[in-house]
Amino acid sequence: MPATPGKVAPMPAADDGTDRDWMGEDQAAAGQAALMLVESLMLALVERGVVPSDDLVEAVETVIETKRRLAEDGREPEIAARAVAMLTTIANSLAAAGAATKG
Repeated sequence: MPATPGKVAPMPAADDGTDRDWMGEDQAAAGQAALMLVESLMLALVERGVVPSDDLVEAVETVIETKRRLAEDGREPEIAARAVAMLTTIANSLAAAGAATKG
């Protein structure tokens, strides 16, 4: 629905099949930076023995399961699948860091 003068067009519904390529480079860069920062902080906490890696892996796995359920409910399944892949990589990284600190 195009915007009329003086009015803002509504955001498309999450499940309407609308192409989501509208995200600008600034938003994509911010998302990447945030994800990298969180992973780095989590790894630092594990490496310093502040938080056991198993606890952080469990937290990430909870988010993975939530994203899968949202996808099953039709809430942006393609985006959820990409998020699950990224989160799985982080969970594996944390598990490896935990094993390295134990051995």
